[in-house]
Amino acid sequence: MTDFSNHDQHNVTTIADSSTSSSDQENLNSSAGFTEDQNQKLTDALNQSFNDDHNHAPPENAGQFSLHISLDQVSLVRRLGRVSKERSLSENIGAKGDLLVLGGGDNVAIGSGSDDVIDARGGRLNTITTGTGRDTIILGAETTNRILDFDPTIDRLLIDKTDLKLRDLVLAQGKNPGKGGINQPLDSVSNALLIDGRSGHILASMPFVKAEQIFDDRNVIQLSNSALKSLKKTSFDNVQEGDGQLNGTMGRDKLVGGDGNDFLYVGDDGFRFNTARGGGGTEFPFPTDSPGTSELNAELKNGVLRVSGSYQHFDGSPLFSQGENEIDPKAKILNGSDPKALVDGFLKVPHDVEGNPISGTHLHFSPAGDDRGNFADATVIRYFENNPIDAKSGNLSGEFNLTPEEQAALLAGTLYVNIHSNIDSDGDGRAGFPTGENRLNFNRNVVQFT
Repeated sequence: MTDFSNHDQHNVTTIADSSTSSSDQENLNSSAGFTEDQNQKLTDALNQSFNDDHNHAPPENAGQFSLHISLDQVSLVRRLGRVSKERSLSENIGAKGDLLVLGGGDNVAIGSGSDDVIDARGGRLNTITTGTGRDTIILGAETTNRILDFDPTIDRLLIDKTDLKLRDLVLAQGKNPGKGGINQPLDSVSNALLIDGRSGHILASMPFVKAEQIFDDRNVIQLSNSALKSLKKTSFDNVQEGDGQLNGTMGRDKLVGGDGNDFLYVGDDGFRFNTARGGGGTEFPFPTDSPGTSELNAELKNGVLRVSGSYQHFDGSPLFSQGENEIDPKAKILNGSDPKALVDGFLKVPHDVEGNPISGTHLHFSPAGDDRGNFADATVIRYFENNPIDAKSGNLSGEFNLTPEEQAALLAGTLYVNIHSNIDSDGDGRAGFPTGENRLNFNRNVVQFT
C-alpha cells in the first residue's frame, strides 16, 4: 500500500436527492452572512436539547447515517471563496505529532496533543478526534468524516481536488433536531457541514461548531501534489501499517490503516483526565438551586473506562436507588414534564448496551462548560452504579468497555454525567431533581492530551 493511494470505496445504498435547484442557489446567495436575528435563532436551536418526556432511548434509526443530503435540508451559509494552496505539509506535523492515514472501511482516528496530519480520504465513514494542537485533516471526494473536536480557531481542512471542484463546495449548518447520542445525525442542528453541492455528499460533519466560524482563508485550504510529496521526506519515530487497532507512542508516529475497519489510536499514555466536578448551579440545560456537589475521576486503559467518585449534600437520593418507580411529589421537575411521562421516559431504557441496569446516574453525549458552549442529549450511553451512604451523600462508580467511536467521543471532550435525584429520604421536605441535580462534564478542561 502506498502512503496516499486512493482506496476503493464502499457503495452508499441510500442517497438523498442531490440536485441543486435555482431556489437552492438563491438561498445560498442570500445567506452569505447571518443577520443578528438569524444568529439568535441558530443559537436558540443549538441549545434546545430535550423533549418534554426526557426520553433516554435512542431513535430507531440512530447510527444509520445518511452520507448525502439535499441542500434544501440545511441552512446554507456560503459557497467557498478563493482559498490558498498548501505547498508543504512536513512542517505541519509537530515534534511529537502524528501522521494518520485512514484506509478502507469505517474507521476511527484519535490524534495526539501535538500538531497532526490526518489523511481522511480513505474509508466510507470516518470518526475523528484530532486531539489538541493545530491539526490538518485531508478530505477527498468519496469519504464522509465526523470530526468530533474540530477547533475553527486553529484546525484546517485540506481539499484534495481530485474529483472535486472548489466552486461546488458549500458550508452549511445542519437543521436536523434529532438526537441519538454519539450516533446523532450528521446534519444535526449543532453541526457545521462541508458539502459537495454537486453530489450532495457530506465531506465533513463537525459537531458543536457553527459554520459561520469557519473561514476560507484560515480553515479551508487546497491540497497540492508538492504538499503530499513533502510528507515522504518527514522522519518518524514509529511507523506501523496494518488492519485493526494501531497504537501510537509518545514520539512522532506514522500509522497507516488497511482495507477494513481500523482504529488509529494515540495510545493510553497520550492523555490524562483532570477531576470532573459538578454543582454550584452550573447544570445545563436545567440549573438547580441544590447545595449538592460531586466529583469523578476517570481512567481509560485498553478501551476500558473506569470512573469513580462521590456526591454530597444532595436534596434527594439518586433516582431509582430507593427502589421507587414514580416521582416523589416534592421533587422539582425543571422541564415541566408530567411525572409519569418523565418516569416512563427513563424506563424505556431498562439497561444500557453492556447490560448495566437502570440507575439515576447516566453517561451522555454533548459538551458544556468549555469554549464550545453548552449542549445536551438525553440519550443514555451507560448507567453508573449508585451507592448511597446516607440520605445526602454516596459513591458513584462505573466500568465500561468503550467502542472506538465512544473512546473518540470521550477524548474529544464531548461526554458528560448527569446525576438524577428523587425521594425525600430524610424527611426535610426536599426530594431532589429528577431532571438532574448535578452535571459533570468530561470536556476540554478535563480531558488533557499530553
